[in-house]
Amino acid sequence: MKKIILILTFAFFIPHAKAQTFNPLLAAMLQDTLNTYVSQISNIKGMSASVFIPGQGVWTGVVGNSYTGKPITKDMRFGIASNTKLFVGVMMLKLAESKVFSLDDSIKKWVTISNPNINPAITIRQLLNHTSGVSDPFSVSPWFDTIKLNPTRVFTPNEVLGWIGTPYFPVGTSWQYSNTNYLIAGMVAQSASGVSLAKLIRDSILNPLNMDSTFIDFEEPANGTLAHRWWNTIDYHDTSRVSLNSSLGYAGNIFSTSSEMVQWYDALFSGKVLSKKSMEELTNFVYTVNPILSYGLGLSRDVTQGLPYWGHGGSTWGYKSKMMYDSCLKVAVGGFANSFPAGMDGVTFLLYRVVKNHIPGCSGEIVGSTSVCQGTDAVSYSVPPIPNASSYVWSLPAGVGGTSSTNTISANFGGMASSGLIKVTGVNNYGLGGSTSLYITVKPKPIAPIITQNGNTLNSNASAGNQWYNSGGKIVGATNATYTITSSDSFYCLVTLDACSSDTSNTIYAMFSGMNEGDFHHELQVYPNPFSAQTTLETSIEMKDARVMLSNCYGQVVREINRINGHTFVFDRSGLSSGLYFIQLVQSEKVIATKKLLLLD
Repeated sequence: MKKIILILTFAFFIPHAKAQTFNPLLAAMLQDTLNTYVSQISNIKGMSASVFIPGQGVWTGVVGNSYTGKPITKDMRFGIASNTKLFVGVMMLKLAESKVFSLDDSIKKWVTISNPNINPAITIRQLLNHTSGVSDPFSVSPWFDTIKLNPTRVFTPNEVLGWIGTPYFPVGTSWQYSNTNYLIAGMVAQSASGVSLAKLIRDSILNPLNMDSTFIDFEEPANGTLAHRWWNTIDYHDTSRVSLNSSLGYAGNIFSTSSEMVQWYDALFSGKVLSKKSMEELTNFVYTVNPILSYGLGLSRDVTQGLPYWGHGGSTWGYKSKMMYDSCLKVAVGGFANSFPAGMDGVTFLLYRVVKNHIPGCSGEIVGSTSVCQGTDAVSYSVPPIPNASSYVWSLPAGVGGTSSTNTISANFGGMASSGLIKVTGVNNYGLGGSTSLYITVKPKPIAPIITQNGNTLNSNASAGNQWYNSGGKIVGATNATYTITSSDSFYCLVTLDACSSDTSNTIYAMFSGMNEGDFHHELQVYPNPFSAQTTLETSIEMKDARVMLSNCYGQVVREINRINGHTFVFDRSGLSSGLYFIQLVQSEKVIATKKLLLLD
């Protein structure tokens, strides 16, 4: 069997969260709910509960006792039992991301198990989503009694696997929860990586997330004060946990605090731990024997009193745990009791319901353009009214202007606007609630072109995207970098690239000659040319109320002389700088001659 010495360098870093203030009205309501219902349920010795809400942070409440005279405190560690399975599922996905193994590998590729009741063709995925069919010995005699009667004995995984009886069903044909699946998963992880699953979880999840109040029992020493565990009315705290957690292994051997557990859920489901593809694997829920329950890889999808959520439960000797996550609101709720049995699941649900009933609900999709050009103003975005929201908070990408406290906003995409998310969140007296976002691609605005004239030809300095216009509007088909005029008019150009248009170019009034300069050499003489002060225009035909138009090289008319008669006309350059000019002789509104002129200093 091949072992891989693995050095894990997972690329995620969780910075310290910015200070957030949990809404005091909501905090008081949550604590009152915790106090009220724990006091009504006699088998809850003590309880710690936490709620994480995006934008508000974490609330933690405690009630009851660790033991007589010692109240539960917020920093006490509780056995999270089967909530351990999510850590295992995530770690197995991270190993798959690193190509250590595939989730579709059979277990026989990595471990040898001699018990014929465990099919070697079972895949890693089938272990994690409980479709392996492997039976669970931990809650039945004689193995339950063996563990209980030998509290300090260390049970090896192979010893425990020897207890496994007849499969629940042929592999892959049904679903049944079994702790054995996660015991085997730990064996696979160590065989494939050469590192214990406990160390992998510590180095790749707990340490990067600064989860210093969480530890893996039996594999690691306790790192804080443990809430005394009670089994019915017996304080079980002084009884060794060695036999229980060595036999149970990664099916349920982690201890933590309620506050770290809701922060763990937030980090995981906000995308800080796994790749997008792995998150899809984690939440690929399969149907179970319960019509309202489905199961992923260490995570369940459930419904209580009509409210859907993701999460997991956990029960072990002396502790109970319940995690709930609203995938829409991004709210995490965790409840932990130091007694077994204990009716704390219902209390955790009631805390979840308090949040759902009071903070603004989830927003529908933002409606509006997802592709906008720089310089576009008054682009409207809206969402359906958010339940419980009395106001709305919008955030816009850099360079985009606009404010609104309603479910509609008008956004102005300035010349420096950048692509990014538009986000809207509902708010009321209980704080921020659900939000939704829409990614907007902001496309650059093309630079306005500059046009020049050369005879009857207009030129744009933009190589592509041109559209020519005259006083009548768009010139259909005139989309090249050059345009040859067919009549005298004002002309300008726009450039459109990737559906975004520039500002208009400069405007040129161009006179149409109907012929080239050389066509009139027998009718118009200009001398001297070049000239410095004056030049004479002489025609072979008599001018009658003719007009002379002088344009610069940009096509701009800089001098116009009217009512010229006879055969000659002296042109004075006063006020004109040196350079190349174009002269047009117009009679009866027709250009009858053109010439180039060169003025010298």
